[in-house]
Amino acid sequence: MYEHQPNPSRPTVRLPDFDELLYLARHQPDELERLRQHLCHQIIASAPAPARKKLEGLQFKIDAQRRISSTPIGACIRISRMMNTALLELCDAFNDPQSCFDKHERTDNNVIPLFKPH
Repeated sequence: MYEHQPNPSRPTVRLPDFDELLYLARHQPDELERLRQHLCHQIIASAPAPARKKLEGLQFKIDAQRRISSTPIGACIRISRMMNTALLELCDAFNDPQSCFDKHERTDNNVIPLFKPH
């Protein structure tokens, strides 16, 4: 059986229980949003340094999907599609790694110099 061992170098994030979250959603939606932002920030800040930039970028994309959606369900569907696309890309990379490398291969032909060489 798996037993969670907290990492002493990372702060513990406490998620309120369901009833607390429900109360905030119904009566204090601004407070719930502040809590969401705080928890997201805390989790990203506790991630290993190399992962933080990617997590911040992902959080930015998620927040953008939430902002452009007209309803919470619309935001959920948009974010779910993002996750599904990422999962399919991961599946493709596992099934055909060479194709994934070829698709993302960078060449010097795509580099546009900002300054002319002397």
